[in-house]
Amino acid sequence: MSPDMPAEPGAERPVLLLFRRPPHGTVFPAEGLRMAEALLAFQIPVKAVFLEDGVFNLVKGQGKGTLGFGDLGAAFAGLVANGIKELLVLQEDLADRRVRIEDLVDAQLRAIRVTELRALMDEAKVVMPF
Repeated sequence: MSPDMPAEPGAERPVLLLFRRPPHGTVFPAEGLRMAEALLAFQIPVKAVFLEDGVFNLVKGQGKGTLGFGDLGAAFAGLVANGIKELLVLQEDLADRRVRIEDLVDAQLRAIRVTELRALMDEAKVVMPF
């Protein structure tokens, strides 16, 4: 399959956003959120995966951090209403950090394994880490 060809006929290959950093102490998660919103505004397919310390972005009830950002988890959950089918979370990283999927925001969430992440990366048109 050519890099410019869709994964399936009639489908545009998605942009894969990888959220690897925690919600506070850096601007990366907030900038990734803005990127997701911009891509969705132009009807570009987006998949969002939360891995490593990025899983903490989805923990319920977070307040403002040192940079003054609000509850990013609620904002990420709002992406589902704006066109992302589901938010994906790396199962191994949840377990490593003793976070249960029940601790995460109320949204369309699905835990995936690293093998599925590899397949998503192969399928994506662009992979952008945040």
